[in-house]
Amino acid sequence: MKIAILGAGHVGGTLGQKWAAAGHEVVFGVRNPEEKRLGVKFGSGQLPISFENVRTALDKAKVVVVAIPGRAAAELASELAPAFNGKIVIDASNNLQGPEMSCLGAIQRAAPQARSFRAFNSLGWEVFANPDFGGQTADLLYCGADDMEAQSVVENLISDVGLRPVRVGGLEVLAQVDMLVQLWLALARGRGLGRHTAFKVLSDEAV
Repeated sequence: MKIAILGAGHVGGTLGQKWAAAGHEVVFGVRNPEEKRLGVKFGSGQLPISFENVRTALDKAKVVVVAIPGRAAAELASELAPAFNGKIVIDASNNLQGPEMSCLGAIQRAAPQARSFRAFNSLGWEVFANPDFGGQTADLLYCGADDMEAQSVVENLISDVGLRPVRVGGLEVLAQVDMLVQLWLALARGRGLGRHTAFKVLSDEAV
């Protein structure tokens, strides 16, 4: 599957390496693709990863992951929104100081045909790099479009990172999923548990 990741920082870079290792074709959409080609090496260099400008990366992909700093995400989403139409869009950004934590609102307003999901926003990249906790697999709580095909794609991508997908609901629970990053920060920083901290949902019912 062709996946465009907007941003090649810790979150985007870690996810991209995991997905490329799982056999997906990953293209990073960045401002200076030639600089990234020359200056950034992922894995052994044999993974199916490329760097393009943002517009070209979007055109090539079925799945788009927004993994740029939160303050820039909403602006970029508004600017390029028509290119999101018809694609599966996963927002992994966090705008902690903005009126909206997620850029999905901006995407939905400008690209209503995008199939939007909120995932990979509530944990540190260190968990994506190593989702194992003494033999326990960390959970990734997410929400998104009521679209079974798109939901299956998103859950497979979560599983390919090594996490267990737990769907909280549709976009009506976006605010609750957004708040998870605040809880994670309180545990990782406030409690001093460190960035390799994650969540686990336990229930007598299947989740």
